[in-house]
Amino acid sequence: MALNVNHGAQGSSKSQFSVQPFDSLNDVNSQVNRWQTQASTLPFRHPDRARIAHNLATYHMSRYKATRQKGDLDRAIVEYAEALLRETNHPPLNILTFEHLTRALLFRFNDFGAREDLDHIISYFRHLSNLPLGVAGIKRLDVLNGLSDALCGRFKVGGRPEDIEEAISLLRHVITMVPPGTDGHRDFTCNLAIAWNRKYEQTDKSEDLTEAISHYRAVLTSCPLDHPSRFSYLSHLADVLMSRFERSGDLNDLQDAATLYQESLDLLDKEHPDRMGVLMQLANVYHARFMQTGDSEDLEKAISRYREVHLLCPPGHESKDKLLGNLGLSLMSRFQNFGRMDCLEEAISLHRAALRLCPRGHPRRQEALRGLAVAMHARFCRTHKIEDLEETISLERENLALTPPGHPMRPQMLYNLSVSLETQSRWTGDMSCIEEGIEHLYEASKSVKSRHPDSRRILHLLAVNLVQRFGHRGADKDIADAIKYYRTSISLMPEGNPEVSPMLSNLARGLRFLFFRTGDAEHLEESISLSRSAVEYPFSSARDRLIPALNWTITAHSTRHSSALTAYRKALSLLPRAIDLGPTVQTRHEYISGQIIGPLRDLPMDAASYAIESRAYEDAIEMLEQGRALLWSGMRSLRAPLDHLHEVDRSLAGEFTEISQALEGIITTIHVRDFVQTPAGTDDDDVTIGRKDKFARDLAEKRRLSGELDEVVLRIQALPGFENFWRPVPFRHLQTAAIGGPVVIINLSIYRSDILIIRSNHPVVHIPTSTNFFHRVTNLALQLSETRKNYRLESKKYDRVLRQTLEELSELVGQPVANRLMELGIPEQSRIWLCPTSVLASLPIHAAGPIPLSRNLLGSASGQPSLLIVEQPDETLPGVDSETRSIEYLVGSGSVTRIAGDAATPENVIARLPMHPWVHFACHGMLQPGRPFESSFLLQHNTHLTLLRIAKSHLPTAELAFLAACHTAELAEDGTPDEVLHLTAAMQFSGFRSVIGTMWAMVDEDGQDLSEHFYGKIFAAGAQVASYEQSARALRHATQKLRTKKGISLERWVNFVHYGA
Repeated sequence: MALNVNHGAQGSSKSQFSVQPFDSLNDVNSQVNRWQTQASTLPFRHPDRARIAHNLATYHMSRYKATRQKGDLDRAIVEYAEALLRETNHPPLNILTFEHLTRALLFRFNDFGAREDLDHIISYFRHLSNLPLGVAGIKRLDVLNGLSDALCGRFKVGGRPEDIEEAISLLRHVITMVPPGTDGHRDFTCNLAIAWNRKYEQTDKSEDLTEAISHYRAVLTSCPLDHPSRFSYLSHLADVLMSRFERSGDLNDLQDAATLYQESLDLLDKEHPDRMGVLMQLANVYHARFMQTGDSEDLEKAISRYREVHLLCPPGHESKDKLLGNLGLSLMSRFQNFGRMDCLEEAISLHRAALRLCPRGHPRRQEALRGLAVAMHARFCRTHKIEDLEETISLERENLALTPPGHPMRPQMLYNLSVSLETQSRWTGDMSCIEEGIEHLYEASKSVKSRHPDSRRILHLLAVNLVQRFGHRGADKDIADAIKYYRTSISLMPEGNPEVSPMLSNLARGLRFLFFRTGDAEHLEESISLSRSAVEYPFSSARDRLIPALNWTITAHSTRHSSALTAYRKALSLLPRAIDLGPTVQTRHEYISGQIIGPLRDLPMDAASYAIESRAYEDAIEMLEQGRALLWSGMRSLRAPLDHLHEVDRSLAGEFTEISQALEGIITTIHVRDFVQTPAGTDDDDVTIGRKDKFARDLAEKRRLSGELDEVVLRIQALPGFENFWRPVPFRHLQTAAIGGPVVIINLSIYRSDILIIRSNHPVVHIPTSTNFFHRVTNLALQLSETRKNYRLESKKYDRVLRQTLEELSELVGQPVANRLMELGIPEQSRIWLCPTSVLASLPIHAAGPIPLSRNLLGSASGQPSLLIVEQPDETLPGVDSETRSIEYLVGSGSVTRIAGDAATPENVIARLPMHPWVHFACHGMLQPGRPFESSFLLQHNTHLTLLRIAKSHLPTAELAFLAACHTAELAEDGTPDEVLHLTAAMQFSGFRSVIGTMWAMVDEDGQDLSEHFYGKIFAAGAQVASYEQSARALRHATQKLRTKKGISLERWVNFVHYGA
């Protein structure tokens, strides 16, 4: 069976690139051979040669329609011409042959763009219209319709207004000759709508598009619900509504198009040849709607529909490149929305496959080049590998070379290249890129119509480039022109477009520069006002408004504007909403790692610094609590204490618990990377794009559960006394953490750094720091990290750098805190809790002071413990057995359960943890850079008890965890310090009130030595009750003992850190 592909002849929808069965190709081949044989046996002047040539041409045309081989079409045209020249005595055959020749030429123009045929086609149709067509069985209406089709084609390539006007006039005349309500009337009306749409594509006049829509609606209104062509008319109307949306940005047109495509799809069974085209268009609508609204449900629908199209699309189909490219773009959007690198890698592979299907000379090569360039640009922005940016620019330059001056796509290609050049300038400092970009954008702005959607993007990017050049040159004209172009581009934006928020923010940023240049307060006030409007713009997503909020904080903070605290509060309220779109903590972490960088990562600390400068210390502490450790905070909110709610409304408490537990089950899921990159040169059919998508299912379920939970929370907040349930924690509640001793917060910000001391029932105490505090601390962190990377932990070089680090930390933090505590009457050897921020969290600050220090803020409990020991000795950990036997002796064998050997599996450990308030791990700890939730304890048979599996546990009676394993409190260099993603934090989150971890690799024998001193101190003879509250003092005692041991380097005792109570 051969495939007959509809290539979009007159009257077909853009969505109809259909596959139709053709069962008689063998018969056609036989007929071609038969008539070729007859032609070869006849003398050159034989009278039957005209009839034979006509029949042979007809079968060549039949075969062309089945195979789309241009050679058959060319032969048919030659044979029709021969028949026409030879036949002089048979007018009906002459007319029929002439009509067939004209139709064949029209095919060649429509399918291959043979412009040289156009004038002949129009001339032939005009001649035909004056012949007695009835004798040849040809309808005059069909000839006039063909003439209008050819005129539309010539208008499209030549832009002659008289051609389209004549085409419309002809079709209007034809429609009057056909009874309303008939198939003919609908078909000709549909063609009239196509003509109006063609006119709109050239004139960009909305009234032309309105005419097209009106005629399509008339066709649909007259079409019976069970008519076999109804699906096609629905798709036609949806096509032009999409065109109007692209022009106006009216979301209603997009909604209507989605409804129409879905209705069309519902009329087609799964085997219908047009299903694939309608499905593709529906996917395009969903993706476009996602780009407008940011609704991830639409994005997942688009990806699902594209994958379904792939299953329907046969190998070698002419539109396979479009499918691969569209799916690639939708996966790109998923990457941008959720930060998933596997989606970006799959998108790149798909775009490369699409480009392989579009060799030089292919009509869609530009589209394929652009798709790959977008994906490579996105990967550069994430990984900063310069070769990706270089490939992006190379692809864009090739695209530009394919669009000479005057080409309708040239403005878009100039814009695309300028985007990449602007990125290159920002990363390399090469101002020649900006100069070239500005030159391209000026050319593009002159070539595009003022109201065209491309115009606003071109002008906006031109303004961005001019601002960047102003930053280097300081030319007043650049900033003045930039603001002018910003204003123009915003004025062209339709209401409801999500791009408005970042555009307003950029204009505000330009005015900020102008204020700094001129000192004119009006510029500052307008900048602040625009920033506020950008942040509050209701049609932009939380992510789209987060950067404007950040820019607002920068402007207000740097100018000491009265709106600064408001700006920070707005930004901090948007931050958790911006990262909450992903279904799991893994996807949220990927987004934070890739997008929450630079000033965004420092936002909570910068907010606190401004509040401290304003002496609003309590506000500063609330802001730090709100903006740091967002991943843990998001999960912790699902475990909100409900004791009081149980007393007031047991049913509502049960609903909250049930939904939050189901939501936590999804949030703590790990999506294993299931995309394998296709090797270069592999056929595109090897790209795996038809698989089931667990991510999409989890995302849909997370959305459903989140909606239900939000509704339950609103009902809880409506109860008297529960107004603040699930809201940011006020300072008066945070202050209760200091009941057991002072809490010391060290805030690190480029604006200013400060130390705050929280005491129960006392005002916050402020300790100012030196002006170089920030730079000294960041340099310490960098120096220590680089030394640890380049030298062994026990090397003299590392020991020297670590010692210097501790000395400086003591000067910067330890001594000032100790002195102020003494002034406040806090006795020596008192417990305090340290809360470092930013890179301070990666430094051994616990070892920098003269008093016992712990990190984090948790409550208290006590009791005779039951200890679970998890041990996994091997040849690299020979001391584990001695370590655990020593612990068992000190604690008492009756209170100890040991899990070792085959019993030490993740499942068994998790099952035993709820039975023991204390646990001691003696095994390998594994750090996973870039994948913190996969950091783990290595157990039996190379199984892993991961951070996320631990975090899933809910252990309300847990008290003390001693993690005698490497890296359990280490922050990965590529991580985010304030998210504190390590095994120690996971143990604390699961319920352990006190946790001892290691900041880097540990020496095996230190586990035994430290454990003996630690447990010996807690279970010392005469001790009343062993309590986890003694753990910080016990650790201090143990590390002091370890320090006295001969040959112990500094890093070996500094390594151990205490978190919690």
